[in-house]
Amino acid sequence: MVILKSHKAMGSFLGRGTHVWLEIHPSEGEKVTFSGAKVTRLLGVIENLKKDYHKLATRGSVVIIPPAGVSCSEWAERVIEAGREVKQTMHKKLKFNSVFPSLSGHGNCCTIVNLIVDRAGGELPEFKPSGFAPGLC
Repeated sequence: MVILKSHKAMGSFLGRGTHVWLEIHPSEGEKVTFSGAKVTRLLGVIENLKKDYHKLATRGSVVIIPPAGVSCSEWAERVIEAGREVKQTMHKKLKFNSVFPSLSGHGNCCTIVNLIVDRAGGELPEFKPSGFAPGLC
């Protein structure tokens, strides 16, 4: 199972910012999380970020269904593989920009979620977490 989760972003403007991350439950083994996080002034791609791993989705969550013809267990594996590819190729390659992630060369946690799901061959469902999550969908 692949879940998009959201929670109040730490240090966000007026407390309205929303942090999103992926939580993947493979058919065997421990769950895996992927998120984008600020590392100095750059956007890091983090696997199993301690702050996300046990965090409750206080601003909402949604299951990301597998593409047609893909089993749930295969989908989870695809997302984990895509997450590791994105981590290897994109870690600290973009400047962190929580408000305007669509500017060229910039991104935020929503950017990373989109990149991973897209690379895995899926698409994000319509989802509007409470708060402000620019770049999601």
